[in-house]
Amino acid sequence: MRIFLGFFGLTRSLRHTIGSISTQIFEPLAQSGTEAPRYGHFHLPRAIFNARSGEYGLATDPTEPALLGLQHCQVDAQDPALIADTLKIAQSQPDRYGDHYASVRNLCFQLRSLNCLWSMLEPALTEQDWVAFLRPDLRYLDRLDLPRMVDGLARAGADLAVPAWQSWGGLNDRFAVANARGARAYATRVSRLEAASTMTAGVHAETLLGFTAVTERLRVARLSTRAIRIRANGHAARNDLLCFGLQSSPQSAAA
Repeated sequence: MRIFLGFFGLTRSLRHTIGSISTQIFEPLAQSGTEAPRYGHFHLPRAIFNARSGEYGLATDPTEPALLGLQHCQVDAQDPALIADTLKIAQSQPDRYGDHYASVRNLCFQLRSLNCLWSMLEPALTEQDWVAFLRPDLRYLDRLDLPRMVDGLARAGADLAVPAWQSWGGLNDRFAVANARGARAYATRVSRLEAASTMTAGVHAETLLGFTAVTERLRVARLSTRAIRIRANGHAARNDLLCFGLQSSPQSAAA
């Protein structure tokens, strides 16, 4: 059995999260001796401007992906032209986030990143392999023992496992563990964007994943594993702290 690690999105805070990724994800894999190739696709903006997250003009570091020790990596400039068609589809429906489609635009980049990641992974995967889809800007608070987790999911007949918290009427899309069938659906769900956004009157990350899981008839399991978003300035997302009853970002998982 192989468990592919697929990192996607932005590496905006990787210098703050690499400690937890190493401790909670890499170490259990190394201890089990499981073969775990590391892949990554990222978009690199010149700077991060996100009023919703309180990030204003923070410079990005193009060398950050090297911290993950990836065997296969692709980094693309965050060019709006890359998501123009996807964004046009999303903007044909109401803005579910209410921030002038800024969050929708970010989601479109994330969906593209996942789609590109799948193009890298697909030629190497067999039906017996599993994939862990991981955001590098998350601080993982709990041990993600992937070999044990995958064994349990396979025994239960699950195709996809996602966090049980913050589902917002769909499925939490922060990270996931999937067999080959579930991985394809998770990574290529941008193809379901138009149908999902029409049905739900606007695109939303969680409802899109939920729609995809239902449409693809995936057997979904829920994970209690916690993770919080870390901004480029090192601050934790307030909503995540509140979700877990935390006053501040735990430093024990950061080292």
